[in-house]
Amino acid sequence: MKRINQAVAKNLTIILVCVFIISCASIPQLRVRYQLPTESDHLKGRKVALVVKDARPKTVIVGNGAKEDFENFPGTVSLSIARQNEPGLTIGLYDPPALIEEGFKRRLENEGMEIVSRQTLGETELLIVLNEFLLDLLDRRWMVTMSYEAKLLKEGKVLATRTVSGQAERFKLIGRNEADRAVGEIFTDMINRLDVLGFFQSAGL
Repeated sequence: MKRINQAVAKNLTIILVCVFIISCASIPQLRVRYQLPTESDHLKGRKVALVVKDARPKTVIVGNGAKEDFENFPGTVSLSIARQNEPGLTIGLYDPPALIEEGFKRRLENEGMEIVSRQTLGETELLIVLNEFLLDLLDRRWMVTMSYEAKLLKEGKVLATRTVSGQAERFKLIGRNEADRAVGEIFTDMINRLDVLGFFQSAGL
């Protein structure tokens, strides 16, 4: 009887492990590859406190048309960072505001800027207000829209603002690979498009 119970317990454990593996495999993941611009030092000597605010009316990433392909989507994005033509190194999972913050942090540091704490007195603050970040599927095309407003503040006073928006699309083939590419393209473009040096110069910084 003891041997039978041990066999039953063993089989039950195997079944539970299999169920766990299958359930994990069924969770779709959105993978974003961020391509850093060419490394430079033209922001060297400047410091900024980087802050991201989520102002999206709806905080979902996946639209109605893409829900079937992204069933059980957890809402976090896998981010990889690439220099030049490298394939990219995965650094973690992020929700949209954290994803934007990490992208800007990597870009600014890549150009020589020092990121400081928001509590650091007297330092300039770069506020990124995320207004839209949505992936959808329309007529077998993956459509990604993204927009944000960048603000430079000093001691609470807004010195300059910029609005950046864009859209990317790719035809759906098999699976979700083209969705990953579309999101990676628009994410890279939106992070890199902001002329940070010109932004600071226009604010007299």
